[in-house]
Amino acid sequence: MNKKLTAFFTERGLTVTGNKAYGKMNGFETNVRLDNFNNVSPLQIHISFYATDEQKRAMADELRRAAYKFFNFQFTAYGLMLGLNGMTCSSLCKRLPEMTDNILSVISQNGGLNGVCPVCGKEIEEGKSRSCTVDGATITMDEECIGNINAVIEAENREFEQAPNNYLFGFFGALIGGIAGGLVSALLYWIGFVASASAIIAVVLGAFLYQKFHGKPNKMMIVIVSVTSLVCMALSVFFVYLAAAGIAVNEVGADMSAMEAFVKLMQSTEVLEDMNRTFAEIFYTDLALVLLFSAVGIGLEIFVLAKKIKRKKTIG
Repeated sequence: MNKKLTAFFTERGLTVTGNKAYGKMNGFETNVRLDNFNNVSPLQIHISFYATDEQKRAMADELRRAAYKFFNFQFTAYGLMLGLNGMTCSSLCKRLPEMTDNILSVISQNGGLNGVCPVCGKEIEEGKSRSCTVDGATITMDEECIGNINAVIEAENREFEQAPNNYLFGFFGALIGGIAGGLVSALLYWIGFVASASAIIAVVLGAFLYQKFHGKPNKMMIVIVSVTSLVCMALSVFFVYLAAAGIAVNEVGADMSAMEAFVKLMQSTEVLEDMNRTFAEIFYTDLALVLLFSAVGIGLEIFVLAKKIKRKKTIG
């Protein structure tokens, strides 16, 4: 965390450690995280408190009326998550004192309670409550609430594990996504472009349809979708060259099918004019390029999918 943000949160009573800060602002348990890779809301502040749904609606109305720039918010099971940004870090730091004071005032004036469990509203008592790590934030809760939350998480995880995998149905969904990505790849290649966008389309659509076809969103889904997408990308190159071979056959009036022409061209050692390479060399080069770009796109989407399918762990 940079010096200006560190100074601000330290002055407000928080302890800064790396890109995180924790403590209490105006009595409210507060967690801060600076995510430099987040272009929308790099500065994230979670304020813990207890409030009813009606009170939260009133808070939301006031925060919307405030119309802060580069600002978003959402309520969590434990309080309020703020997302902030600015044209520069300096401009953001200038706005922070007024914004945080006003937001904390909105919470207090609309009935938000600090010093209590944010889940049930019971007063925090030594021996009957403790701090837990929830999605990277430190939240202090009543022991009974912690037990109830963990019981729900464990039940959901058991239900997920016992659910059928439906690999075959999921594969059909992945195949449809792969075919769609392959068609985009073939179209882009035909007009002279090799890009990872088609592979990303294949993986995103394949993962979506995999689950729509009732395939279980687990690690096996990532493997099936990724492999299917990569195969479809490779096949797109094959079909482009097969079509090119068929067109060449028609132009010279040879009596052979597109497949026969493709096989013959692949076996030919004749160097093509203006290419200084054989047909087979050009084919394998383009295939390698498509697979490389596809691997990049698929790799990026695997990272995203892995985060999405990650199961909740018990808190404590």
